[in-house]
Amino acid sequence: MLARKIISTLIISSFVFSQNSMSGYGYGNTSYSNEFSLSNTILPSFKENISLSNPSTWHNLLFTYISTDVKVQQVKYSSNSFDNFSLSSAKFIIPWKSQMSFGISFEPYLEREISIEDSTSSSFIFDDNELFFSNSLVSSGGPSIGKLSFGYKLNEFESIGSSLNIIFGSSRKSRNLIIDGDSHLLQSRDYFSGSMIDFYFSSYRFKFRDEDISIFLKINLPISGINVEHDSYQAFIDLNDNDYHDSNDFPDLGQALLPEKTNFKNELKINSFTIGANYKFSQDENVQLEFFNWNDKGNHKLDSSIFGGYIEKKSKLSLAYVKFSKPFTKDKFNYKASIFFQNYGVKNLENINEVGLGLGVGINFGLTENQINVGYNFSNKNGIHLIDKEKLHTFSVGISIGDLWFVKRREI
Repeated sequence: MLARKIISTLIISSFVFSQNSMSGYGYGNTSYSNEFSLSNTILPSFKENISLSNPSTWHNLLFTYISTDVKVQQVKYSSNSFDNFSLSSAKFIIPWKSQMSFGISFEPYLEREISIEDSTSSSFIFDDNELFFSNSLVSSGGPSIGKLSFGYKLNEFESIGSSLNIIFGSSRKSRNLIIDGDSHLLQSRDYFSGSMIDFYFSSYRFKFRDEDISIFLKINLPISGINVEHDSYQAFIDLNDNDYHDSNDFPDLGQALLPEKTNFKNELKINSFTIGANYKFSQDENVQLEFFNWNDKGNHKLDSSIFGGYIEKKSKLSLAYVKFSKPFTKDKFNYKASIFFQNYGVKNLENINEVGLGLGVGINFGLTENQINVGYNFSNKNGIHLIDKEKLHTFSVGISIGDLWFVKRREI
């Protein structure tokens, strides 16, 4: 079909991003929510010796916690600016007798929110007639991740943890070729499934100049690669311009063919390694250092990337300062600040460099040390395909509510 061939060769002259430009690489940008505005992921950030992203620290919790947070992100490049709102994560954590812990959490894994449009019209000759056309592409959704986690205290100094990660969800893509005012839509949908496992280790054994140094490790491995079922729908002319295939279109919905289904095994196969250290240089002040390395060895046989390349590896170095409040005192504020440097290795395209910082404050309230967290993150990327520079401003608000579930015998 002529329309199918033309749609598959989009000529892009301007861009509009509803999320950020990284959504145009591969299956989308990997979404890791920075815990309470810090760029670290496994080091203590919620309370002293506790990270809500690290099950090996959960036995230090005094209460059961439900925690959730949302973010508002502003993307800027050239003279353009766009905003979006999203849920970052939701967690339910249960400590048990200061010895073990259990938890469940949900959060986005890949973000494919991107919209691309032509700002100019081109033309071609067909059957001695000149036809004018423009193009657009919209992608939305992306897989999420559900985690079942367990933590266990081995002895006075060491503890371990693990998480079973289940990948689920879908994303949509719609290519629109507008010929003389008529929209020719070609739509597809990707369904994701897979599983991974995380291993955590924490040690409080070491000291430097009589001050505590805590060491934290995390290893992420695939149990099975992330599989993708790709459904490609028949192209149609959207006569009523509602971006939806119905009985008013040509061919109408009743005449449309069933989608072509293709399964792609091990499209993504991700592993990562994180190591960090927390140095407590005063009674309630800490400096933290973390290194993160990530690799994707998936097949990537489905040509799903908008930019023609995908992130195959990345590494990040983070430095943070954290001041924790003393529990059950009039001191109610936790102060946090961090800076990070990150490099993305991109298959078939130029690498991307990123530098960012984060600022945050946590406010404790209530008998069970509930906490409200407010944060701001800024990052600047260089080397993005066709754009080069992009700035992201992210504002986040989260709340963690504690209760005496399963710890009723504990004295406050």
